[in-house]
Amino acid sequence: MIKIKIIKKKQEISSIKISGHAQSDEYGKDLVCAGVSAIAVGVCNTIAQKGYLDKKMCFIKMKNGNISIDIVKSDQTLQVILETLVISLETIKDSYGQYIQIINEEE
Repeated sequence: MIKIKIIKKKQEISSIKISGHAQSDEYGKDLVCAGVSAIAVGVCNTIAQKGYLDKKMCFIKMKNGNISIDIVKSDQTLQVILETLVISLETIKDSYGQYIQIINEEE
């Protein structure tokens, strides 16, 4: 199962963690994993290209198929990018909920 943890502070996303594997099909044919990975990597690339990593406003860690996005200082554009990730992941969960768990926490 893919586990997604979204942490918000004062209604702003401060952290997103994605881990696990959907195992909805055999290796190389798992469309759920492929979809989640494509969306997450696309958002990480957008964050990097917009300069948020250079400005040290956030940090991204990708290791062993896990992705962690931690926000240090946010702005409206970064929040829109992160909300796009969340909405996209929720859309996949709507169709493939047995393979994805989304946990929302407020700090």
